[in-house]
Amino acid sequence: MALVAFNVTAQNPVPGRTGVRHAEPGPGRDEVATPEEMPLPVGPVLGPWNRAWWTSVSSGAIDSTTLVAGGVAVPDGANVFAVRVVDGGPSPAYRFYQAGGGAFATEFYPASSIKVLAALGALELAYASGFTGQALVDGVYSLAEYYESAVRDSSNEDYDTLVRVAGVAWLNEQFLPSRGYDATRIQEAYAGGEGVTDSPPVHLAEEGREMVLPERSARSDYGCAAANCSTLFELVDSVRRVMLDDEIPAEERFAIAPTDVAGLQRALSGAESWIGAGVVHALGPGATLYSKPGWTSGYDCVDVGFVVAPESSGRYLIGVSAPDDGECNMLAPLAADVLSVLAGEVDGEALRSDGTLVPVVDGRQRPP
Repeated sequence: MALVAFNVTAQNPVPGRTGVRHAEPGPGRDEVATPEEMPLPVGPVLGPWNRAWWTSVSSGAIDSTTLVAGGVAVPDGANVFAVRVVDGGPSPAYRFYQAGGGAFATEFYPASSIKVLAALGALELAYASGFTGQALVDGVYSLAEYYESAVRDSSNEDYDTLVRVAGVAWLNEQFLPSRGYDATRIQEAYAGGEGVTDSPPVHLAEEGREMVLPERSARSDYGCAAANCSTLFELVDSVRRVMLDDEIPAEERFAIAPTDVAGLQRALSGAESWIGAGVVHALGPGATLYSKPGWTSGYDCVDVGFVVAPESSGRYLIGVSAPDDGECNMLAPLAADVLSVLAGEVDGEALRSDGTLVPVVDGRQRPP
């Protein structure tokens, strides 16, 4: 299958281009005292699901030959990870595929695709004390406004705010490892100027409840040479758990409010994508894409997403990265080739997250 030439115009998910929240100090950053009675924690709920085991068993189930055998041409330095989501059982099952550097490659820069995890970390920290995305941050903008702009518009300023709300130490020492993201580090500012290692006091207020997160400091380097890093497996998994929230087992879900799950889904659906033209080419104009693109000039182009084919003909997860060519034009045809191959993979076996291997016939689970 030869790469199709796509004209990718007006798709420039450059961090910080629109929707930036320039937060001025709001009422309460210095003046508001900590409320006498703090809200009782409602999460995070960390269930018995063994995330390290899931990564291990998934890696053992990845098909490393079908995509290339099907004609997918992978550019030099590119990485591909794709999943066919298989319905028909008590929870989704998955068929995993990779090419190039594959699902667990670390020799690429995740750029803005990591912003979904930064948003989730801030939301989980707030939700643990009873706050949702509707909470005002320092009396200026809500958490939802920050994550919507960071994910949908790829605002670097709003991403930096989310990292400071969560705290670099919380993200790297608690949130990421507890959620199974052992290869991911979030520790780098994207907007320039101030770093994110130190978090100032943060005042949250929602429906008459208030809380002040204290000033926090973190180590300057959690690995990855003090930069952000991840794998396509972990970036795609963050999108999987957001998009399939109401279908996956409860212990796999992020501990955030249902309204914020829906808000993140809307943000992903509104983001301009590098791979959008490729999705339409492979699956038709009725296909729906939820994605988080990323780009760092001179380094890498990245896109991770969830795809719903028209007329209930399949659902897919896909992550692609390739060295920057100046316009990220290589990702759309690469995604088109990958999805064209996956659309024909209707029979075989699929893995559920409880470890059950189930037969797949005509794209649906059958009793094992």
